[in-house]
Amino acid sequence: MSDPHLGSGSSANPNLVLTLVYFLTIAAILIGTAVYFIVMARITDPEVRLMELITTQREVQHLIDNLSSQFSNFWRLPLRWRSMKPYYTHQTLSWIFILALVASVVVLVVALALDLAQVARISTLTYVVSLNALFMVRQHLYYIRRTYLTYDAEHYLVLDTTKFYYFDWSVFNVVQLGILVIEFLQLLSFPIRDLLDALYLSKNQQLNGNSDGSNTASFIIGIITMFANLSSKFYVIQFWFLVSVIGCIVLVMTVIHTYNVMRPHRPIAIYWVKYLLPLANLLYLPMLVMLIGSAACLSKIGTEDASDSSSGLLRCDSPSVVKPLYLALTVVAYTAGYVILTAFVTSFDRIPIKGEIHYKSQGVAFLKNMSMLLSIDFLLVANSYRHIRSILSLVIVLSMVCFNINTQPCFVEQINYWRTYGFCCILWVALIVTMLTNEDSTLSDTGTGGIVSALAVGAVILLVLFVTIRCIWRAPYKGDSDEERNALVSNTLIGTEMVKITKLPTTQRFAKVELPNTQ
Repeated sequence: MSDPHLGSGSSANPNLVLTLVYFLTIAAILIGTAVYFIVMARITDPEVRLMELITTQREVQHLIDNLSSQFSNFWRLPLRWRSMKPYYTHQTLSWIFILALVASVVVLVVALALDLAQVARISTLTYVVSLNALFMVRQHLYYIRRTYLTYDAEHYLVLDTTKFYYFDWSVFNVVQLGILVIEFLQLLSFPIRDLLDALYLSKNQQLNGNSDGSNTASFIIGIITMFANLSSKFYVIQFWFLVSVIGCIVLVMTVIHTYNVMRPHRPIAIYWVKYLLPLANLLYLPMLVMLIGSAACLSKIGTEDASDSSSGLLRCDSPSVVKPLYLALTVVAYTAGYVILTAFVTSFDRIPIKGEIHYKSQGVAFLKNMSMLLSIDFLLVANSYRHIRSILSLVIVLSMVCFNINTQPCFVEQINYWRTYGFCCILWVALIVTMLTNEDSTLSDTGTGGIVSALAVGAVILLVLFVTIRCIWRAPYKGDSDEERNALVSNTLIGTEMVKITKLPTTQRFAKVELPNTQ
């Protein structure tokens, strides 16, 4: 049977092209990363290389300590009300989400056993949302308490006071800028895909015609963002690949941790973990979104949305796909992948070098979690609630804009400013999608040309506005506070009211630290 989602004049199978691009991109990233570090190791002076290895080992050890603290904080949930003091809200919300997780698992198992499609879909959505909400609550509590968990108050004081105005064009920064652009396109693809799906349905209902233009746009989006819209055969290939990768990650972590605990005098060197961070940041959304797409597709089998073109990123209605098995594995793989990857990319709290594009871990945690909520909103919420889905996306993206403005998650001020512009563009697209998808008549009356014009004009107006504000209201450059920062890094604070934070009782959540008067 021919795939109705393929263009009639296609000379090549888009599913095959997308799958090849997906694996070739991953291979290119792995090979490029390995080649870069091998070449740098060869051309760097041995003494400099040795110092870099020592610094890297110290940074990775700090990452492992943070990762261990996050997991420790995640699992230690007090049962007694008195033990929850002073974090009653966090602990109560945590138990509520845990109960929701347990209930959704029970309901999902029963629904799969009795073949209750609609119940399975609701329980899958409940499980994924509860898991993300639980992890967000526990991470927020971790960032409140991490001074007492890591016993490194001065390190975090440096991070809180470090700020750069400009960045240099090093290879590391170019890679970081590339990751930012790809992340922007990935987030932008969610409202764009929703709009394309609505256009496809509108054309089918009114003209019963082809959808070559919509399919071409979806194909291009899949190439750029690595969010592939695949048929059943290629879905199976990527599904087992992702499950295998996550299984290998869990296995390697378990083996290394067990070995180092059993033989602490001869531990396995883990300095190479630092080099996996750019790769983890780049593939964070493609891996987890593919699993969310798998859960969305499988949970829609047997419901009204299963026959729609907008059934998610994937089409998994092949007879070879056993729904209970694949959905159960998807839930398990997503749980392990989401917890491990999110904790990993948010545990790197290295003090940045001047001019380096680096991020505060709490900022990375919030934006990654919001990105996952955005994907859950677009993929798991039913098509019959499309307008509500669009409104929820507006709330999520608006929270990302406000957080980026208020918190300044990057140490480089320029990056924060233009990242806000990117989030505003996504917000504008989400707003247009919300207005156009409210009624099919509005969508058909506007037309493709009108939609593209509205999106382009909005982006240009925002760009002019941001450039104007940048030129007019620019804060005077005062340098990057090297003197105070170096004093903090070298632990030479001599303030008269300096308090050793790690010795404070746990009821006192913050300590007042006064910097020495350098004038």
